[in-house]
Amino acid sequence: MINNLEVENKILVTKEDFEKLSALYQDKTFIKQINYYYDTEDLDLRNQKCALRIREKNNTFLITLKTPAPKGHHEYECYVNENSSKAFESSEIKGLLDQLNIEKPLMELGKCVTYRAVVELEKAELCFDINEYNGITDYEIEYEQTAEHDGISEFNKILSQVNLRYEKNCASKIKRTLHSR
Repeated sequence: MINNLEVENKILVTKEDFEKLSALYQDKTFIKQINYYYDTEDLDLRNQKCALRIREKNNTFLITLKTPAPKGHHEYECYVNENSSKAFESSEIKGLLDQLNIEKPLMELGKCVTYRAVVELEKAELCFDINEYNGITDYEIEYEQTAEHDGISEFNKILSQVNLRYEKNCASKIKRTLHSR
């Protein structure tokens, strides 16, 4: 089980602004990933500000459970063989769900197809995401810190190249996907 702290800032932008900023970073490739989102029928995970997904990318499947942290989210991840509720039967995942008192069955509530290009920076990853869910396409730029620093200032320097400024203007992909049903 991989356990890390995720600290990220992201914004939704127009297709035009997305293309302008993306064009400044030539050495990148967009890779398709499919995020399948899970919760109980009563949304017990969401009610605890948690999120659970299985991400399919390059014929691999990665479970991620996100839980709140004072700054960002804790991410618990492990690879599984398939996208199905059977994946949650592993002792590691069951243990985490037990800690959250999740006893009801988990069900797939939605999916989001993302075409992501990642640019490695000195202290962060800059992600360009084209997201498709429930007939909607949106464009998201994400700045995920890989080392402690003033991420918002650095993100704003990047965004200023195309006259953008960071303002929290979007919910997570899971929330956008589920609210658009």
